[in-house]
Amino acid sequence: MASRQPRVTLLDMTFADERVAAEMGRVLLAIYRAGLQLCVKPDALNGRAEARILAGGGYSRRALPKSSRAAGDSPLAAIYAAVERYNERAGAVVVKLP
Repeated sequence: MASRQPRVTLLDMTFADERVAAEMGRVLLAIYRAGLQLCVKPDALNGRAEARILAGGGYSRRALPKSSRAAGDSPLAAIYAAVERYNERAGAVVVKLP
């Protein structure tokens, strides 16, 4: 007999939450396509987040920087700041954000 557990729905998400989630997905896909890794550390006590972009497994001493770190008010803002900083350090557009 099947167990009766309440179904989880996404009705609690507002339109703004859906837009942020969609934008986060696009950014993560762009970083993945560039062959980079991303570490995000939210700080709930201070209401901030930190993002660090690392060179992927095929780094092998390319002309790209190894890593870039930035902070922001939200995880998405921190990721955008880290990508902007990574592109500046590389001297080219490594990750093109949508």
